Amino acid sequence: MSASLSINTDGELHSLTNAALGLLARREYSRGELFERLSRRSENAVLVEQVLESLQEQGLQSDQRFVEHFVRYRIGQGKGPIKIRQDLRQKAVSDELIRLHLDQDTEFWSEKAEELYHRKYGQNALKDDKDFAKRLRFMVSRGFQAHLVYPLIERFKSA
Repeated sequence: MSASLSINTDGELHSLTNAALGLLARREYSRGELFERLSRRSENAVLVEQVLESLQEQGLQSDQRFVEHFVRYRIGQGKGPIKIRQDLRQKAVSDELIRLHLDQDTEFWSEKAEELYHRKYGQNALKDDKDFAKRLRFMVSRGFQAHLVYPLIERFKSA
């Protein structure tokens, strides 16, 4: 009976590994995301952890690499540090890795906010206070801190 249990476990391990490799072939995944996806296929959390450990040891899955790609991609989409941090937490990335990649200096995020602002609004002057509030809401919704965005928009009051 234990031999058949071992064969079933080996087959499940092989199946989980193939599923994980299929996912990783398409894009990078955080360990937490992979755990969640593989857990849908198997109730055996020990096997899922075993597969994840093996993938990490082989360098096929890396949270470090995932965060680097994810942050670069989201910055390219015009997202700010608050939004990116929130998204990474949803993907079960450690706070330490998040801090390592998002705790840039204020000047860096100010530049990114200004790039997004100019891409969205160009050099158009503000029409009124309602327009100011609309622009501020847009920038904050993208994940930029209000204390960075407020002075940026203020410059366009008289422009």
